[in-house]
Amino acid sequence: MITGEQVYLPGYKRGLTQLTLAGSEFHHLVRVRRFQPGQQIWVVDGRGTAALTRIASIGHNSLDLTILAEEPGRGELPGELILAIANLKGDHLNLIVEKATELGVHQIVPLLTEHTIKKGLNLNRLERIAIAAMKQSRRCQLPQIHDLTGFQEFAEAHQSATHLFCHAGDSSCSVYGSRLRIQRPKPVIMWIGPEGDWSKDEIDLASVSDYTFTGLGPRRLRAETAAIHVVGLVSALLQDSA
Repeated sequence: MITGEQVYLPGYKRGLTQLTLAGSEFHHLVRVRRFQPGQQIWVVDGRGTAALTRIASIGHNSLDLTILAEEPGRGELPGELILAIANLKGDHLNLIVEKATELGVHQIVPLLTEHTIKKGLNLNRLERIAIAAMKQSRRCQLPQIHDLTGFQEFAEAHQSATHLFCHAGDSSCSVYGSRLRIQRPKPVIMWIGPEGDWSKDEIDLASVSDYTFTGLGPRRLRAETAAIHVVGLVSALLQDSA
């Protein structure tokens, strides 16, 4: 029986025929989920490979798996998505990391903008959230979560990408209206500002850099809502273009 259960094994190497699973993933499968020999699970390495396996035997602290097939790119989008979002107050970034991972984002970049209030970042916690979301959503690519990065620093390092700069201005067009600017294999960077919005200098930099100013409708959205909304829309556009 094939299940949707996934385990994360970053040390997995392609081309194997057998492997051993121990530690927390073993505990979850055997002690919590009560898996038995003969059942099938997916092993993902977080680098773009998924392997369908069958439990061959279960020991006291580990289990042996037989590799049945490998499926590179399982659950992944045909293009690269990057979410650049101002670091937010409270735990809002936790929610964004979880949902952006489920929706297919490959990199998440917390930004230090002129109006950013919160300067701290718990990278370990965010990475744990991303791992859980990758497994739950049946992806095989673990998003890279960057440390807090300056707005201009990140902009200067990614000049060749397609930039969707989310801003509620009169000249902003919809995500759907911006779709012709999305051209593979260029990565798509979606920019989401802080609670206090972008500064004038940041808007000017985006303008002179020929970013696509993108609106998200007539309603005023919280930053976390805007992030999830735009990622979902762009993810759908990429999926339809595959």
